[in-house]
Amino acid sequence: MIAEEFLSIAGLALRHHRGADSVTVTAVEPSPHGPLVRWSAPLLAVERERRADGPTTFLGPVPGPVLLTLLARVLACRWRDGAPRCPPDWAERLARRHRDVFGQGCFECGPGWRWLWEGAAELLQERGVPAGFRTSQAKEKFGSIRWYYDCSDDYEYTQSLVDGVELLSAYICEECGRPGRIRQGGWLRCLCPEHAGNRRIAGGA
Repeated sequence: MIAEEFLSIAGLALRHHRGADSVTVTAVEPSPHGPLVRWSAPLLAVERERRADGPTTFLGPVPGPVLLTLLARVLACRWRDGAPRCPPDWAERLARRHRDVFGQGCFECGPGWRWLWEGAAELLQERGVPAGFRTSQAKEKFGSIRWYYDCSDDYEYTQSLVDGVELLSAYICEECGRPGRIRQGGWLRCLCPEHAGNRRIAGGA
C-alpha cells in the first residue's frame, strides 16, 4: 500500500523531470519516523538548476531526490500509527509539536495535508531550522498548498523543501492524504476519486 502510494504520487509529481522513469522502490523499512520507503532514482538530477536573467537568478524545478525524500517522510508520518486517521484537533497538535516551524499555527486547509506539513517540519528540524524562520501563512490556494514564510538566512534547502510541499500537495488528497488530482467543479481542490464526487480533473493538472 505505501509503496503504491509513493509510486503513484511520485509519478505525477516528477513527470516533467528527466530521469523520472528510473524511480523504483527498493524496500519499505521500519524507522523511528514510521514505515519508510527506500527508493532509487539514478537518473534524476541532484542539483537545482539555475538560470540567470540579468541581476535575477531563476531556480528550476525542485530536484527529484528532494521531492522523493520528502514524499517518503510524508508517507512514513501518514502510516506511523497504523491505518491513517486524522484527529479533529490535528492542526493544534501539529503546531504544538513543531512550534519552531509553524509558530502558533493557522492551517487553512483540509486534514489530508497534515502529514505533508509534518514530514516537512521534521526534515527542516533535522537539517536545522534557519535563523529567523517564521511561517506567516499555511493555506490552500487553487487546489494546492501555499506556504509563506520569513527567514533571515538565505537557505536554499529550505526553499526547496517549501517548494516541494507545494508541488506534492497537488497530488495528495486534501481530505484524506491518499493520491489525488486537482479537480474542478466549484473551487479547485486536490481530491482522490473517493472524495471527488462528480468533479473532473482540471486541465493540465
